Amino acid sequence: MASILFLITLAAVFILLIRMIRNTLTGRQVVPSLKLLAIILGSYGLLWLLAYSAQKDKPVPFGTDICFDDWCATVLKVEKTASLGTGLQSQGSFYILHVRMSNHALGIAQKPSEPRIHIVDSMGHSWSFSKEGQQALESGAGRQPDIGMRLQLGEKVETKLVFDIPAGAKGLTALIEEGPFITKLLLPESRQVFVL
Repeated sequence: MASILFLITLAAVFILLIRMIRNTLTGRQVVPSLKLLAIILGSYGLLWLLAYSAQKDKPVPFGTDICFDDWCATVLKVEKTASLGTGLQSQGSFYILHVRMSNHALGIAQKPSEPRIHIVDSMGHSWSFSKEGQQALESGAGRQPDIGMRLQLGEKVETKLVFDIPAGAKGLTALIEEGPFITKLLLPESRQVFVL
């Protein structure tokens, strides 16, 4: 529903912009189209803010697939440690997420569009994986598969991701997302998160 409303709004904006360009080139007034454009964008912005304020995180158990079309991912378990590899120290704690990606399509290979996993605290601070921590982990455990890898039909792949979380961060959850930045413009919906 959110993506349909976004596409309708985007199409209306596109049509109004074309109409405004045509009216400018032919010497007609653009004010009526400009007012309508402002109303459409303002209405969508208000709906987005209302949906954002009503958005809630829904905790799910480890092993629950979070799916985007036919590409799915889940957190299987989490490990916590103060150091990795040859003595790399965390600024607080290293969280190692064991993640499984899977292809649930009926007939084709799947490659996610810009997949990402974040750890978010109760204050809304967000951390992506630590490159230094990941290198330290891989120096001992071997190269880990990338979460954006192409998966063949029915394939499941597990990987480990390292996050360096500061001391004092509370209420940590893992959030799996997929899609380009423009997906942030969709009306926010409840998010499934893994409580760490």
